[in-house]
Amino acid sequence: MSRLDRDTAGVVRSAARSRILGRLGGTGGVALACAMLAVGLILTVVAAGALADAQRREADERMDRHLEVVRTVLAGETYRRVELLGHLSAAVGTQTNLTAQDFEALTFRLSYRGLAGVSEVGFVVSADDAHVQAVQRAWRGRGVSDLTVRPVRADEHRFVVLTRSLDGLSTALGLDLAAASEPTGAMDTARRTGQVAASQAYVLLRDRMLPTSRQQISFILAAPVYAAGGTADAGLLRGWLLMGVRGSDFINNTLQPASQGVLNVTLTDVSVPGQERRIADVHAGAPLADARLHRETTLDAAGRRWKLEIQPTDRFASTGDDRLHLVVLGCGALASLLLAGLVLVLVTSRDRALARVEQATAALQADIEQRQEVEIRLRERERELEGFAAVAAHDLKSPLTVIMGYCELVEDRLADRSDQQVNTWLSRVRTGTRRMQHLIDDLLNYAAAGNGSLELAEVDLNKLVGDIVTERTSHLEHDRPHIESGRLPVVVADPDRLRQVLDNLIGNAIKYVRHGTAAQIDINAEQDGPMWRISVADHGIGISPDQRDAVFGAFNRARGSEGYPGTGLGLAICRRIVNHHGGEIRAEDNTGGGSRFVFTLPVAPDPAGQDPAVPGGENPALSASK
Repeated sequence: MSRLDRDTAGVVRSAARSRILGRLGGTGGVALACAMLAVGLILTVVAAGALADAQRREADERMDRHLEVVRTVLAGETYRRVELLGHLSAAVGTQTNLTAQDFEALTFRLSYRGLAGVSEVGFVVSADDAHVQAVQRAWRGRGVSDLTVRPVRADEHRFVVLTRSLDGLSTALGLDLAAASEPTGAMDTARRTGQVAASQAYVLLRDRMLPTSRQQISFILAAPVYAAGGTADAGLLRGWLLMGVRGSDFINNTLQPASQGVLNVTLTDVSVPGQERRIADVHAGAPLADARLHRETTLDAAGRRWKLEIQPTDRFASTGDDRLHLVVLGCGALASLLLAGLVLVLVTSRDRALARVEQATAALQADIEQRQEVEIRLRERERELEGFAAVAAHDLKSPLTVIMGYCELVEDRLADRSDQQVNTWLSRVRTGTRRMQHLIDDLLNYAAAGNGSLELAEVDLNKLVGDIVTERTSHLEHDRPHIESGRLPVVVADPDRLRQVLDNLIGNAIKYVRHGTAAQIDINAEQDGPMWRISVADHGIGISPDQRDAVFGAFNRARGSEGYPGTGLGLAICRRIVNHHGGEIRAEDNTGGGSRFVFTLPVAPDPAGQDPAVPGGENPALSASK
């Protein structure tokens, strides 16, 4: 019986006692009225306290959901800019003799990508004191006729020689970025790691000429540009591609929809202890004084560590009925007084008192039913939020299908022509569309992983693993993975969802290896009490200890995996499926290097009366892959 049902039963019993008290009078009636008042107040205080606790828990859950949404949106938008800059740097590296016209063509579409906060994209080259004028002459000869470099005192100059403004303001053309340690540090990190790197938060050099009121704390993303194969300087560093991002514009435009007007959001760069610097704020209203609802988390952004903080505003309180317990307390106290008065009235008018008691009882019962309806609506809203991701992702698939269809039509139309540039553009459109389709499929799988009922059946892990390995390796001609499997049991689980888990884990083990090496994978299972313990171990790039839990979050990827394709949803899908089965999943260190992923499933009895733990033979598919 629920708390609300018990409250209703208590009200009915109180009404029955009131009818009995109607037969009493004089001093006994007064005493019983006082007793009724005391009991009613006690029950009301208890019910209001329980409701207040429930409301506090609901507020905590809402804040946790808001934090996850804001973090996911911010991480996704940051990754989008990092990925875009990485692709653009690769395209610049393919140019044999990069000119201003080439740069204009490569960056033309950036103005239409909706990149909130991005102020400018520029190409930076390095030079020492002896080659400053040579750099200026060379790039003027490549079409930058208005280039005038402005060197500062430095061992290594970093000149902006090509640029495209995305905010309509003046550009940084000719500036020597060695004047600021923040972009120089980001470029050094990008050169050292070969990956896109973010700078510390600072005011952009081009913005320091603006009025103070218009200056924003910003950061840059730096991508190293290496010459592609087939060029004279193949493999050598040509320079850096930089993207300036203004913090306030980026945060306001990115997080305003996610914060829903009920949150104050603060983003701070905490990469270096003692040198924290706030990047931007989203101020939606007056903050609530309840420190218990304050939430914070961290995320990695191109090598930097950002702290995200959210705090509810007064509008957060207004979106939920946080004063309902006060209403219940007042109504309960009033009802208790009413019932006590009715006991006194019973001394002189039994029938009238009984009628009033019944009316008060009906009012309380209606109030309790109303609270039940409110709880039902809250649960329905939670289910709607869970289904939102699946619906949104499903609706995005249709326009992607149209894009792919038109790409094929264009290819058919241009089949008899030889236009390498157009073919390259079409290839990039197809690549981007396929990447988006993979992301949407992962979003659909993520939304469905923890929902719906499980279609349980006996699953032979030997056969299932063998099928997955065959699909994953049959097309490989070189660097075929070396996969070893122990004797695996028959388990009771949802076959399709269990296949998703093992396909993700085995696929990751094959993918995340150092380039030029073949994957080495061990798959084993053992019974541990009432649970099966299944492990997939590899000798790949590994996961640092501080990220072994974070990688199971949506859109979270471990450091070092930036150069590998992926959406950051695979392990999140695995966790939701395993949890839906009643098990757990975790990442561990693997002896000899790499990672070991271990998940558990409940042991189910064999319907045929045989022990499901009896192992089968070794998979021929596994043997073939060794």
